[in-house]
Amino acid sequence: MRLRRLSWFLPILLLTALPAKADSNSDYVWVNGSYTGISNGFAIGPYGGSITTSGGVTTPTQFFCVDFNDSIQGDTGWTANVTSLSSSDFSKTLKDNQTFYLEAAWLITQMMHSPNNKALDAQLQWAIWFLSLTPAQQKGSFFDKASDILWDEKALSAVKGGFSAGGWEILTPTGGYGQEFMVPGPGAATPEPSTVVLLLAGMVVLIFLSQKK
Repeated sequence: MRLRRLSWFLPILLLTALPAKADSNSDYVWVNGSYTGISNGFAIGPYGGSITTSGGVTTPTQFFCVDFNDSIQGDTGWTANVTSLSSSDFSKTLKDNQTFYLEAAWLITQMMHSPNNKALDAQLQWAIWFLSLTPAQQKGSFFDKASDILWDEKALSAVKGGFSAGGWEILTPTGGYGQEFMVPGPGAATPEPSTVVLLLAGMVVLIFLSQKK
């Protein structure tokens, strides 16, 4: 195969390295009771479990909680409406506000970038929960308001600066039991930087060699 032709396959390879996730109108959420740690008596995400789509496909999943007002138990499940973060209709979500979910997504990405830092994970989780509450509820004693506000301001600044989270989903319980979760999409699960650099470097080398040949 000629190098010039081979160079066209690398962008395709780069795109296929990103995981894909199918959307549906409703999913069945199962939480298996696993979590990252405990803070002030509350379990800190991500939580382990699975999603079963309306088509019957079950996928192991990590859930990030964006709902402080509702509590759940381990080894339980419920049906949830699915709203894409890129949707223009958030009427089926608890907050009905895209900016809130984008801010939460940014905070979750910070958790994902520091998977073994339990103290930071706890702070980011509380910042998400603080953001989800009404001003009256934010006066609760569980919160480190100064730190929560600082992180939430960083999140809002990132959103105003153009932060986007393609492929993310919001899972909102349809009944009286469950918590609202967010599930990261491909935009949060891109290959490691070193992988991307190697792929791009390979593209540059092949294009250079094909032109030289």
